[in-house]
Amino acid sequence: MNKKSWIIAIVAVIILVLGVLGTNLSQQSSLNALMTSGSNPLTTVQNTIETGDVNRQIAVLNVDGTIMDNSGSGSFSEGMDYQGILDAIETIKADDTVKALMLNVDSPGGGVYESVELYNALADLKETREIPIYVSMGQTAASGGYMISMVADQIYADVETTTGSIGVIMQIPNFSGFMEEHGLSMDTYKSGALKDIGSSYREASDEEKDVLNDLITEKYNRFVEIVAQGRGLSTDEVKKLADGRIYTGQQAVDNGLVDAIGYEDDALAALKSDNNLEGASVVDYTPSSATSWVNDFVGMLSKNNLFTGSEDTNIADEMTQILDVLESTSTPQFYYMYGGE
Repeated sequence: MNKKSWIIAIVAVIILVLGVLGTNLSQQSSLNALMTSGSNPLTTVQNTIETGDVNRQIAVLNVDGTIMDNSGSGSFSEGMDYQGILDAIETIKADDTVKALMLNVDSPGGGVYESVELYNALADLKETREIPIYVSMGQTAASGGYMISMVADQIYADVETTTGSIGVIMQIPNFSGFMEEHGLSMDTYKSGALKDIGSSYREASDEEKDVLNDLITEKYNRFVEIVAQGRGLSTDEVKKLADGRIYTGQQAVDNGLVDAIGYEDDALAALKSDNNLEGASVVDYTPSSATSWVNDFVGMLSKNNLFTGSEDTNIADEMTQILDVLESTSTPQFYYMYGGE
């Protein structure tokens, strides 16, 4: 084994060990941070964007990235702070000085459970506080990212924003052909015919396909109802637009899925003028996203092209592949997400 192979093996072992211990390490780190800062877990850091009347705040919340709860995924988790977003919504709801919410969405969507939970939290905020919510769509606000935008009084998007993708997706890899080719098999002992539904080790039965399609239909209809309510359309009108296709911002305006073309500044200006909030302070409630030090380490290797082998394949590339495998889950999931899993 050459030097490069030894290094890859050692780092892989370290990552595997951290993957097992990751949840406990993450929890301990969070606890230590809280003890050091003296803060409590429901306190949201607030950054003033525009100074103004502190008794009339416009809260800003950025939903940036895949809508997934990675809080229990261990050391490899990164992306948006999903639980932090939910906590920020609760903080905003409890603050009577907040008179409006500017919601910036740049997300391809995510898990069905998380997308619906986040939508419900925003809808509850709007109903409880009776405050206007304006949405500014970034580069992408599709599927679950579009769903959470349905709480808005007004939705702004750029002409090149990618939005829509109204629908549900579930993808299950099928290794049965590979296993048969290589003489492999999986012995499964189960209490019922459908106990291993979604198995990657065999072809799905017609009954299993029917069960999963029924679940997909139920979740799809829920999405359609949310869009119909948010956009003031009938479910039949929504279904004509909801075959999973994506739209540009301009197409979305033309078909009634978005209200106007504009950037965040345009949406914020409209929010102020439409609701007599000129002179209000603008405060960002978005939680910070923590990125795994392991991913930082891999990025450093890639950036510096360290330990490049004779075949021009550096360790960073191979470790990234290992991380991708470790991050994947064998449990089938339902997604409101553009592009699949």
